Amino acid sequence: MMEFNAIGKRTSRIDAVEQVTGRAQFLPDLKFPNMLYGAILRSTIAHGRILNIDTRKAERVPGVKAIITSLDSPTACVGFYMGVANKECLVSDKVRFIGDDIAAVAAESQESAQEACSSIKVDLEPLPAVFDSEEALKPGAPLIHDDS
Repeated sequence: MMEFNAIGKRTSRIDAVEQVTGRAQFLPDLKFPNMLYGAILRSTIAHGRILNIDTRKAERVPGVKAIITSLDSPTACVGFYMGVANKECLVSDKVRFIGDDIAAVAAESQESAQEACSSIKVDLEPLPAVFDSEEALKPGAPLIHDDS
């Protein structure tokens, strides 16, 4: 039978002193030359058709280096959505949940990136949404994925 060495026993962590003294460095603490900051514009509605994305005002925010939408990004996305059929990195036609990624901004500061994100105008036509699995299985329930 396997014997456990850590359960119920004190274990030492190599970063414990740094963490409790506040000296530990985390990713947001790191700064690099010419570093850019990112921000993602996400859907605020559960289901809707994208009619237009206007980035012109956001492009004029000082410090903005790039803004990308589905027109600039690959159609297949890996990572969190790996295994989900036809998941786009940035949605092109429809948002399917609150928080669906619409656009991405890279800028010289986090403030500029956030300001640019807030300046992107997205025209959305709200569509009927489903909020639980039982509702989604009912006859005539809205299709979130048109090819379903």
